[in-house]
Amino acid sequence: MTISWLGFNYFKVQNTQRTLLFNPYGLDKKTKFYKSKADLVLFTDSTKVASTSVDSNALVIDSPGEYEASNIFVYGRQVRKDNNIYLVTLDDIKIAFLGEYNHQELSNGDAELIEGADILILPVGGGELSTAKEANKIISRVEPRVVIPSCHSAGSGKLKTDSVTDFVKEFGVKPEEMDKFKVKKSDLQQEEVKLIVLKALK
Repeated sequence: MTISWLGFNYFKVQNTQRTLLFNPYGLDKKTKFYKSKADLVLFTDSTKVASTSVDSNALVIDSPGEYEASNIFVYGRQVRKDNNIYLVTLDDIKIAFLGEYNHQELSNGDAELIEGADILILPVGGGELSTAKEANKIISRVEPRVVIPSCHSAGSGKLKTDSVTDFVKEFGVKPEEMDKFKVKKSDLQQEEVKLIVLKALK
């Protein structure tokens, strides 16, 4: 499985057979992305679907519930009116995706869905979304094997966000910086959590 970051909360997850997209849209109201071919597209904010260019053959998920498509399993939960969180299982790897999670505490229901996820993707840049300190609290509760930060200044267009360096200092784990993150289930048996800082692909 390969995970790529295209900026904001836009991530592409691919294996040899399928492509999944998370939130293929900008948050600064100026950045636009080209349509990308995918089998499955997840939106944490359902209001973004109408204004986003999506592959017509893709299955679009924008609401809570349980879904299965092409051996990809998706569990969605609404955390507020304009934001869902998802747990996705692909290649036996569990990915928790928090989308535009803001300053709220991780509720028991939210935690129940994503606790023990192998990979946690969450915003860390502050503003209207989770701050570095808030993200760190969420990570401590979820206890993932891998953390991938999103919505920080390196890939947020005109959106005012903090640097990922602020989060790295708060989290206290040495980051591994890379263009794409390639991972297999067997790679996730380590005791210590990994911090993967992806470069936003243009």
